[in-house]
Amino acid sequence: MNQPSSVRLPASSAVLQTLNPRDVEVLRCLADGRSTAQIAERLAVSSNTARTKIRRVQGKLDVTGRDAAVRSARELGVFRIPRPRCEVG
Repeated sequence: MNQPSSVRLPASSAVLQTLNPRDVEVLRCLADGRSTAQIAERLAVSSNTARTKIRRVQGKLDVTGRDAAVRSARELGVFRIPRPRCEVG
């Protein structure tokens, strides 16, 4: 019996590994019901960049639409990932 040399992760774990902290922040903004303009302001980027980030997150989750992205993120446990602490310095 051949054993694979690498451990195969469940699909949900593989998806979680593709999400970076900025993606999680975008997903949290989507879950809060923020508009593209509000997300852009929150991330300090242009509206076009915010739209691109939203589309890329949807692509990573293999979904279409904001609601589907939030639903998928909830199912994957993304919102259980602790928020990064803001350091005041």
